[in-house]
Amino acid sequence: MLETYRGIPHLFDTWLVLSGMALPVALSSLRRPGAMPPRLAAFGMPAAFALVLAATLSPTPHRIRSVIGQCGTHLATTGGLTSVQGLLNVLLFVPAAALLALASGRPGDGIAAGIGLSASVEAVQALIPQLGRSCQLHDLIANTAGAFCGVGVVAGVQSIARRHQLVTDPYVVEHGAVFVVRPRPPARHRRHEQVTAKPANRLRPMVRTR
Repeated sequence: MLETYRGIPHLFDTWLVLSGMALPVALSSLRRPGAMPPRLAAFGMPAAFALVLAATLSPTPHRIRSVIGQCGTHLATTGGLTSVQGLLNVLLFVPAAALLALASGRPGDGIAAGIGLSASVEAVQALIPQLGRSCQLHDLIANTAGAFCGVGVVAGVQSIARRHQLVTDPYVVEHGAVFVVRPRPPARHRRHEQVTAKPANRLRPMVRTR
């Protein structure tokens, strides 16, 4: 469950630490060859995923009495899809999924990563109640919706950019060549020497007669 900032005292500090740990990976992604938009997306992607981890796995002062491995399945509970926390759960996964889809060029990567990360977070929250978090099914649904929204935003921006000729599709130009090889004239073999026959189409000198 995503709590508000007051429920996570060290949210900003945790995010800065995680982003700093991933800074070498972000810098190496920025220096890779290729177009600038995917490189910028790869540079900001570690910070986006660090924000997800900091906001969902940072310990809170709350003490929740729940059985280890238990996950709520009631969609109408407090913090559902129609509440402020539900909206925050949707928005939290939008940058991570969008940047991953833009960096890899495959929308499916952003959606799969969003679903997998959300399921992993909810599993950790269920297995470690000491974090003060509760595993809820509506959190997984909200995070998945955020991943779809992020990928949809990237697809929409790319479609608009192509219409305005800001982004061109890659193209390949193939060149073909025709090589003409003139046959070599036959050779006459003699003893201890090789004589090449003269071309048959050689012109003879013309002699004028009066």
